[in-house]
Amino acid sequence: MELPRRARGDVYLPDGEFRQRVFALRRLTHAHELAIGIIYAFDFRTRMLPFWYADKRLAPCSVRLLGDVLHEAGFANVRIVLQQWSRNVVPSRMRLNGRPLDILLVSAMQVHAAPAYALVRDAHRMGAARPLILAGGPKAIYEPTDFFELGPEPGIGADCVVTGEAFVLLDLLYTILADGQANLTPRDAFEQARRAGRLNRVPGLVYLSPDAHAGEPIAVNTGVQRLLRDLDELPMPDAGYRMIEPPHRRRTLSPRPCTPQRIGKLSRIASMVTTQGCRFSCPYCPIPAANQRTWRHKSPSRFAAEIKQIHENFGIRTFFGTDDNFFNDRDSVAALMGELGRTATGGVPLGRRIRFYTEATQADVFLNRDLLPLCRKAGLRGLWFGIEDLSGALVKKGQSAQRTEQIFNLLQKLGIQPHAMMIHSDAQPLRSAPGDLSGLLNQARYLFDRGAVSYQCTYLGPAMGTRNLERALTARAVYRQVGGRPVPDAFQDGNHVVASQHPRPWQQQLNLLRAYVAFYNPVNTIRTLFGLRRDSVSPKRFMYQLIGQLALLPTIPRMLAWAWRLSRGPIEVHGGLTMARIPMIDAADGNEMNWAIEHVRSRAASPASSPPMPLDNVSTVVAAAL
Repeated sequence: MELPRRARGDVYLPDGEFRQRVFALRRLTHAHELAIGIIYAFDFRTRMLPFWYADKRLAPCSVRLLGDVLHEAGFANVRIVLQQWSRNVVPSRMRLNGRPLDILLVSAMQVHAAPAYALVRDAHRMGAARPLILAGGPKAIYEPTDFFELGPEPGIGADCVVTGEAFVLLDLLYTILADGQANLTPRDAFEQARRAGRLNRVPGLVYLSPDAHAGEPIAVNTGVQRLLRDLDELPMPDAGYRMIEPPHRRRTLSPRPCTPQRIGKLSRIASMVTTQGCRFSCPYCPIPAANQRTWRHKSPSRFAAEIKQIHENFGIRTFFGTDDNFFNDRDSVAALMGELGRTATGGVPLGRRIRFYTEATQADVFLNRDLLPLCRKAGLRGLWFGIEDLSGALVKKGQSAQRTEQIFNLLQKLGIQPHAMMIHSDAQPLRSAPGDLSGLLNQARYLFDRGAVSYQCTYLGPAMGTRNLERALTARAVYRQVGGRPVPDAFQDGNHVVASQHPRPWQQQLNLLRAYVAFYNPVNTIRTLFGLRRDSVSPKRFMYQLIGQLALLPTIPRMLAWAWRLSRGPIEVHGGLTMARIPMIDAADGNEMNWAIEHVRSRAASPASSPPMPLDNVSTVVAAAL
């Protein structure tokens, strides 16, 4: 169920087209005062290990980028709401410079889908005066039709779903606003473009067909987006920070967004796009397919300039590269970190003022370990490793216990923190014999003993957009309901066992908790306390021990509650691939979408088929639901 790729010669936008679309929108001065609200949905049920702490101290770069792009395009009346900071703000009560929203953009990961749906429903409470509703983010990319027909009445849902990057949104806005009819609202202009078929020229959209019967909706997919090859065409990260709503408990907006000084205190971590893509193709990971098997990165000068600008303008010192695999390409690592090491601020090397963290595979870091001193000089302070399994039984991508020890020792000598990300699965035992590292607890203790600063362990489940999903569905391993209640999207976070063929899934759930407690506990805290002077990484190990044990306070009761539900049952699984809740057709040929999986006829093709599934289930759908 991976996302498809465009033809090899048609993967990228022509160089310069992104900037051209920005300039074209800038000329549409009649639209620049439109009130645009951007809301990052957040489900507080996900506030547990390993996400607790950072989730409220980081303004996501996805919605900030939208703010940067819209500002660059001339839109002057934009506000960004982060639900993790201002959870009560609702679209129907939002006013910008005294006017209600004209356009609402809702961004959500799959685990935050439920509050995203609530935001869309609230916007519909405005009736005929409601804004144009556009949905985006990872949830929209993989399951766009879930944003349509949310209920309780027919017609409640997003107007359009953006399944691509920022250019797709710009292209959509230009398509509906370029006519310049002053008497049309953005929603009216969208409806006009939808009925005229003009949206089909914008790859990366999904919307409801205007020709379908109201009782049997059909979605139209305009195809796979073209990727922006030159990431330097994106605007500098600045305006997005200046649009963010301050934290509060009101349902309405504040008169003004956060000041730059307050942003630096609230968002102590700056996430940023540095590189995109990964050379590996793990069956449980959707990233390579989403990037159409490409590798992209910003130029070294742009990379360093972004960090310098954010640090100088907002006082932020900690940066996290949202990289899929930063060490994927040796030349890019050397160029990016070399330029960052040569950059100064206030006469001081930037690497002494900032701390840069990112993700990488152990195999690639090991192969390029001679570059680590250069990276440390540039400000690299930590690496999150997707080790997954030390034994290599789950997946083999160059990781091993011996390499882990070697690279962790080198990192600690250089002052770079090693962070471990692991996966537990049905096949992995809780414990193994001495000398055998196949056991979950054996691996957790080995990683701590070898100097891991933090530890993350999630349960192997079939994520949307991965090859594992179809296999799990056909194997009847994906849970539909537990204890008579549907499995919510919020539980697709890896912290909850929601797909398993283990005879005692509640035991597997408890295993995750045991692994965290094996790593974060008072004994290990004391051990790190006595080793504080061993190296420059040791104080961070002590700090993460404290944070990890604090995070266990909300994590333990939530994991125990889910283990209890799993033990009580009953557990109802999906019975394999089923029809799409809302069929989706290709805008080019009108045929039902069927991307590289077994085809299951839709309701439109099979009127006598079974009733549609509840929305909040894990989608057991054909590619139409991707």
